[in-house]
Amino acid sequence: MNARDKVRELFNRVSYLTLEEKKFIVENTIIEKFSKGTILLRQGQVPTKCFTVLEGCVREYTMSKGEEKTTGFFTEGDTIAPHTYHESGEPSDHFLECLENSTLSVTDKQFERLLLLSFPRLAEVMPEFMVEELKKAKSEWTRFITSSPEERYIDLMESRPSLFNRVAHHQIASYLGMQPQSLSRIRKRVFHKETQPLNGQSD
Repeated sequence: MNARDKVRELFNRVSYLTLEEKKFIVENTIIEKFSKGTILLRQGQVPTKCFTVLEGCVREYTMSKGEEKTTGFFTEGDTIAPHTYHESGEPSDHFLECLENSTLSVTDKQFERLLLLSFPRLAEVMPEFMVEELKKAKSEWTRFITSSPEERYIDLMESRPSLFNRVAHHQIASYLGMQPQSLSRIRKRVFHKETQPLNGQSD
C-alpha cells in the first residue's frame, strides 16, 4: 500500500466526512518523508503545520533546565496537532522529533481554508469533532495521573506494546513519569507476576 492509499484508508474511517470530502482531502493532502532525528517543531517556535503519521514514530517532548520530558508518542494512524496550533502566533511548548524514518501527511492553515471554502458545512462539524477529541484526551490524562507507576506501565503495555520495541527505554520511562531504574524494576516485577503458576503450583 502506497502513502496515498494509507491516507485514503485513514480518512475512510472518519464518519462525519462525505465521500466527496474524503476524496478532496486524499487528493490534496501533502505527503512528505522525514529522516530519523528530524525535528518537526521546536519549543518556542510558532507551529504552522499538523501531521498524520502514515509510517514511522514521532516523539513529543519538552525541555526544562536542560532535562527532557517525553509527553507523547505518535505512530501509524495518529494525528499530531501541536497544542498551540489554533492559537494564532502562540509559540509551541513542545518539540516534535522523528524517532524513525517517517512518512507523514502534512496540512496547514492554507489547506484548512481551502477545505472550508470548498465544503462550508465543515466549519460547524470540525469544531464538534475537536471537542470530542479533547474530551477523550482529558479522560485519558485523568486516568494517567491517577494511576500508579505500575498501572501506567501495564496500561501502556496493553494498549501500545510495539512502543517497547521502537522507543528508547529512558524515553518510555520519562513518558511514564519515572526514572529508567524504576521502570526496570516494574518490568521485572510484572514479568515475575505473569510467570508465576496459579496457586503457586507448576504444571
